[in-house]
Amino acid sequence: MANNGHLAQAMENMVKASLAAKAFRTGSTGFFATGKIEVGGRRYQAQVMAVLIGSKDDPKAKVHADVDQARSALAALLRDGLVPAQFKSGKRGYRMQGKAEIGDQRFQCSAQAVQLA
Repeated sequence: MANNGHLAQAMENMVKASLAAKAFRTGSTGFFATGKIEVGGRRYQAQVMAVLIGSKDDPKAKVHADVDQARSALAALLRDGLVPAQFKSGKRGYRMQGKAEIGDQRFQCSAQAVQLA
């Protein structure tokens, strides 16, 4: 598998290029990025999200943070928390999960990079 640092950098680059505000189908709000990345000759399907805690239960909840603040917080989490993972599908890759203060709000953050065949 890839070096965690190189994969984290590739995922940070994906976040910088494509992170956007999102209203999730669950009713939650936050930020989301997805894409295919390549590291060390291996291809990954990657996604990163930050969900405003409590927004699912409160339809009036609004994200106050901007995309640049979210990019910065997510980059730090990726650098510090990306670990190898074996997914339920049997595929291998990397994942990260944690909470972050973005702007003046708390977000549940997660990321995964699933190695493609």
